[in-house]
Amino acid sequence: MKFRSFITAFIIAVSTVATAQDRRTQEPRPALTIRVDTDLVALDVTATDKNGNFVRDLREDEFQLLEDGKPRKIDFFAMTDESTLSRPLAVVFALDLSGSLKPEETVTLREAAKKFLELMKGESVFAVLAFNYKVKILQDFTDDGRRFERALDKIEGFEGSTRIYDGIDRAVVMLDRKAPRTRKNRPVRRVVVVISDGFDSASVIDRKELVRRATALGVTVYSITLPSYMFSATRSTERVITPLDATRVVSATGGRDFAADAADFTPVFKALAEEIRASYALAYYPEWRDGRFHELRVKTSRPGVQLRVNRTGFVAPNK
Repeated sequence: MKFRSFITAFIIAVSTVATAQDRRTQEPRPALTIRVDTDLVALDVTATDKNGNFVRDLREDEFQLLEDGKPRKIDFFAMTDESTLSRPLAVVFALDLSGSLKPEETVTLREAAKKFLELMKGESVFAVLAFNYKVKILQDFTDDGRRFERALDKIEGFEGSTRIYDGIDRAVVMLDRKAPRTRKNRPVRRVVVVISDGFDSASVIDRKELVRRATALGVTVYSITLPSYMFSATRSTERVITPLDATRVVSATGGRDFAADAADFTPVFKALAEEIRASYALAYYPEWRDGRFHELRVKTSRPGVQLRVNRTGFVAPNK
């Protein structure tokens, strides 16, 4: 299955999710509005039941935020609307050009990019980088579909070694240094979407440092594993564990891996679109000013609910 089919399926899936309506009766949730303050610590939380279904009706008083093991007051709380993207995003697409992505497969990506940005209604910004034996930024953050499309015309060099961790690290740095923190007084969710076969051969970044940096900055990493990965020795459809899995870069940041190993990839991209939308936003203002790392945990009092959180701590300002 070509990467072209992946992107087409993604656009269809996002369109489907964007027009879906929540059939359950819920109290209206106000938008998460904050004052612009770099001290704000925001967390994105995804809640699922034992069957992996999203739990969308948790109340603020059912969450408990712990800082260094001690309860902290949640200053801001909101549920991202399922039918309309009420939370702006800053997304970096990291594309593997070491052989997983073929030159002809970028055509539909270029055609679909503008439609995807239009679905975000101008509230979100996107960037794209490519990696093989080197990491190259093709487009810095923009909400202009034309600039995004032109950036994809720059893709070349579909060969060489793979620096997947270095690519993710560059994306995390971009999100920290260049992405907006708020848009219209709402916190921007930081996301990296890695499209790769999951195998690294040349990165220099320390994996533990990458995880620490991503979680400290509140970046969620999602991976879409291309079908060029190896299967197990039994020739079953079970995907072997890749180094990306083993280092827990995705799971530690509250993300998920989507294995593109089926005849129809539409469910994969629909799941990714729903995943990004079905999240709770928690935020608070810490009191620490010691420049140190402080541990964060989020718990829920509702039985049978599992939480995935995009960060395990934060580095306090030193002032």
